[in-house]
Amino acid sequence: MHRTFVAAWKVPGDGILPALVLTGSCFLAGGLAGCLLAAQVGGAGQTSLTSYLQAFLQASHQGAVDVPALWLQIWDSLRWPLMALLLGFTALGVLGLPVLFAVRGFLLSFSIAAFVRAFGGAGCLLALVVFGVGGVLSLPALFLLGVQSFLSARTLAARVRGEGSGHVLWGRACLIRCAMCLGCICVSILLERAAVPALLTGAAGAFLRQS
Repeated sequence: MHRTFVAAWKVPGDGILPALVLTGSCFLAGGLAGCLLAAQVGGAGQTSLTSYLQAFLQASHQGAVDVPALWLQIWDSLRWPLMALLLGFTALGVLGLPVLFAVRGFLLSFSIAAFVRAFGGAGCLLALVVFGVGGVLSLPALFLLGVQSFLSARTLAARVRGEGSGHVLWGRACLIRCAMCLGCICVSILLERAAVPALLTGAAGAFLRQS
């Protein structure tokens, strides 16, 4: 079992760091765009967004926020890793994966920035509870699948151009890595369903008492 686990991480070293830098840079660029957009929201848009978040916070304090249906939460957690995985089966993943990571970074950072802008420093804690508990496992899984898929898509793109016949990273080791990522995502879903509602209720109560 130990040998199988170790072998699963023997991805060809050539190109791993550039692929990680590329996906990470796209994620950060999307995150920066999300922060800038959140900072530019003003007037009626800012008022509506703040009112929505305050209502959400009040409902969380009262325990009136319903836990999403399980299948909706599964889809919400799996859609990004699944898209990253599927893009590795096509040469178009060379372009699609950077876009995917930029969009993911944009949406995540905009949501976090909205909390911070609405509630100040306390918004960081609230955003950490809402997005950080599950993200601490789901984001690393996304990056692992994204890097693996980008290496495979790059090899496929080289074959299309007739420039090489490198090894496409799909096989037993890939399946093991995918299974481990799926395990992380499942744990993330369980944490979001079991821990986040209680943590959010406590954080919302502490914030409302101070405000």
